[in-house]
Amino acid sequence: MQEVLAENELFRNIAMAIAMLLFIVFAVSRIIYPKLFSSIYSFDKFLNFRYREDFGSGIRLFSTESFYFTGVLSLSFSFGILCIYFFHSELRAALPWLEITTLFWGIAVWLILGVAIQFVMFLKFLFVRVFGWLFNIPAEETRHFQEFQSFNHSFSILLYAILSISIYVRFNFPMVALEILAVVLVIYLVFRLINLFFKIRSLGACSNLYIFSYLCTTELMPTLIGLKLIT
Repeated sequence: MQEVLAENELFRNIAMAIAMLLFIVFAVSRIIYPKLFSSIYSFDKFLNFRYREDFGSGIRLFSTESFYFTGVLSLSFSFGILCIYFFHSELRAALPWLEITTLFWGIAVWLILGVAIQFVMFLKFLFVRVFGWLFNIPAEETRHFQEFQSFNHSFSILLYAILSISIYVRFNFPMVALEILAVVLVIYLVFRLINLFFKIRSLGACSNLYIFSYLCTTELMPTLIGLKLIT
């Protein structure tokens, strides 16, 4: 029993340390890129289903800002994954090789996982570009990758807030809470797909079936494959 309590205390300390580090990252980002930060983490995009001039958040894909904010996004998702790992004893039992025994190793795992997620997002961008070329989708439509990332930014900061509060208040997520989180994630993924469909459709360059096929290939299929690999 004491070993379990000590382990939970270690996990809580790691999660709190990462949460504080992420808070500092968000604060610094807000100071360095005030307008860009407000645009990226704005929730207005969830209420809009039509193309706007800022479609894609206005960040050039191969720019310092894009790389930086993608890194922040990767670290946010890495934090979420680690928290689920800490909360879920069965998941920890299923991954015996990932044994986190010290604070510094926990932070190192967070950073390594963040780098891995960053790499996956780069592969996602290449995937979108290749299929955009195969489907002969104009470049403006393939800008939806930036909008896709913008949605993820807003969702990640909301997830960060929820997890941080749970860590500081109780550090205990019952299974029902994890199930609710899974349902919310599914709803978010479906909503994001529908929102992107209508925004690309409003550009009027392709038919509905063509856009739907394109999004199923670039959005739905990778998501289903990822969920299958996780489960």
